[in-house]
Amino acid sequence: MRHRASLLLIILAGLLTACGGAAQPTPTPTPTPLEISAQVGRATQAAESVHFAISLAGKPVYADSGNIFVLNSMEGDLKRPDSVLAVLSVSAGAGVAEIRTVALDGKQYITNPITREWSCLAPGSAFNPAVLFDPQQGVEHLLQTGFDDVTLVGVEDLAGRPSYHLRGTIAGDKLQPISMGLLGAGPAAVDLWADQETLRASKLVLVDSSSDATAPSTWTITFSGYGKTIDVRAPAAC
Repeated sequence: MRHRASLLLIILAGLLTACGGAAQPTPTPTPTPLEISAQVGRATQAAESVHFAISLAGKPVYADSGNIFVLNSMEGDLKRPDSVLAVLSVSAGAGVAEIRTVALDGKQYITNPITREWSCLAPGSAFNPAVLFDPQQGVEHLLQTGFDDVTLVGVEDLAGRPSYHLRGTIAGDKLQPISMGLLGAGPAAVDLWADQETLRASKLVLVDSSSDATAPSTWTITFSGYGKTIDVRAPAAC
């Protein structure tokens, strides 16, 4: 009887060891929304080049310091760190025109919307898309250091890819320097989508409600064509 009891205790001890004694795997920490945003900023900024398209809605904003041309949209290519080829769609009165611009080595060149001739611009005289992506203060930098009150809305399908959807705010004083003052009347509400696998930004929507309560300035930026070959040259006329 005593032998049978001892055998039973040995079996029970073995079962307890098998069930609870083995080392449990350490769970992988889940990144916070703020950490995801920082990862997206770094991954986007690490790409040598990217195609961007920006559409504007709401309160009109001007592409020039003289407030002549209303900026409707822009599309172009960015080559790190600060070279850009872009086409701006602008309105003046009842007419719509296209303006081409090149940013290279800290200088900006632009075409006359009527003659299509190139000219060199003084800094700050027209919107320069390169500033929007400046490595020290541009949108990718702000996703790392200036995205506030960030929450994870969820993982959504965007163009057939699982994508993080983050939501938060960016202070107006951080947006003004990279938008020639076109954004940043107050804090902007921000929605960000980024590819879950590559962590590169796919879409960024900024809504500046302080610009106009009923028709706030809204910028929608889409990113695509990461890593494409881009040849940026200064126009010969300049």
